[in-house]
Amino acid sequence: MAATACTNTGDASDGPTDPTTPATAPTPAPEQIDDPEEAAIAAYTRYWDTVMAAFAAPDGDFSDFEAIASGQALEQAQAIEQRGLDEGVHGAGTLRHNITIKDSLLTDEVQQVVVTDCADSTDTQVLDAEGNPVAGEEYGYQEVQARMEFVDQRWMVTVMAVQDFGSCSPDP
Repeated sequence: MAATACTNTGDASDGPTDPTTPATAPTPAPEQIDDPEEAAIAAYTRYWDTVMAAFAAPDGDFSDFEAIASGQALEQAQAIEQRGLDEGVHGAGTLRHNITIKDSLLTDEVQQVVVTDCADSTDTQVLDAEGNPVAGEEYGYQEVQARMEFVDQRWMVTVMAVQDFGSCSPDP
């Protein structure tokens, strides 16, 4: 998959799992979290959970993305699902995150948080219509930087930059 991210849930030895089945108790909606940085991380995680669920069963309905993303990040989410439709593929597995706060701008007028993630897609797969792994797909660790903004009483992912595989390591 060209763009991935994840949370540190589950055991890496478990292999691919259904991305629509949460591995842990659901996280509260970002808007229900008081700390802006924690809310931004929850918004980032919500983005990838939604993208992975859509890629697991692409149907061309992008309405879920409009509630969690705008601008370039919205376009990226739509492109991932559109790939599934165009190529007849779908995703499976669990993305894992190693998220840190890179920058915050938190004032009465503006709430923006930038995170860096060393996303791990080793427990994901791109599958063809018959459920077979697609040859030539890459998996591994990728650095992702994303900006979340609190707009109209909602945390949205607005910008996402995904680097090449091998661009980060989860070890400090």
